[in-house]
Amino acid sequence: MGIRVIDRLAIIGDGLIGRSVQMAWRRRHPDAEVVALDRDDDLAPLASAGAVVLAAPVDAILAILPRLPALTSHAHFVTDTGSTKHAIVELAFEVGLSRFVAGHPMAGGTSTGPAAARADLFDDRTWFLLTGHARAAAREAAAAFVADLGARVVALEDDGHAHDRLVAAISHLPQVVATALRARVGETVGAEGLRHAGAGLRDSTRLSASQASMWAPILRTNARVLSPMLRALSADLERIAEDLDDRTAIERLFSRAHRFPVDP
Repeated sequence: MGIRVIDRLAIIGDGLIGRSVQMAWRRRHPDAEVVALDRDDDLAPLASAGAVVLAAPVDAILAILPRLPALTSHAHFVTDTGSTKHAIVELAFEVGLSRFVAGHPMAGGTSTGPAAARADLFDDRTWFLLTGHARAAAREAAAAFVADLGARVVALEDDGHAHDRLVAAISHLPQVVATALRARVGETVGAEGLRHAGAGLRDSTRLSASQASMWAPILRTNARVLSPMLRALSADLERIAEDLDDRTAIERLFSRAHRFPVDP
């Protein structure tokens, strides 16, 4: 089963990701019928959709999921774009949503809302699909759909735990660190001091332009995994603070970092 079976696509969430999904789909299928809903809209149109994408924030996805089994019997698959997966996968299984294929595109930006959407947002970007509980036909249809949006499908036989640990390290930890760094630097030197900053500070704190409204539910649903990583980093920083005059310790720190590519 592939993308040709999708006669009507329904997207819940009309922000950056949801609108970009719509634009990417229409890029390949200009005559496609797409129904765009927001979280407070009547969900009745889902009943006639061949595919459903939940592109709302994580907390909104969790609120909507229990309503979907009765509304999506026509759908070949239901997927989502939430940044954390274990709570979503667990709830989808509990409510009996057997065509649910959890997903997460590793794409986005510091700007939110439909005005920031782009048809090429997902081009050659990783899009995780968690295939553990879904029917085989749903998995195949979801993978074909994601590939048609331009993304690279990375399938995980996972209940969400492995995914959430991975993205905690490569996405959530950097976000928190960049935000904390911007706050600390700004509170130390003020707006006037920041005027003299070079590209290094801008590069290091770019992520801090993101909005708390988007990140709060992500961090809450991944706190169990992210908290130990933050504490480990805090311990690293404590050691560095004690070793600033120790050339060997500083060389060891940079050697640890240089083991890994700057631009993976």
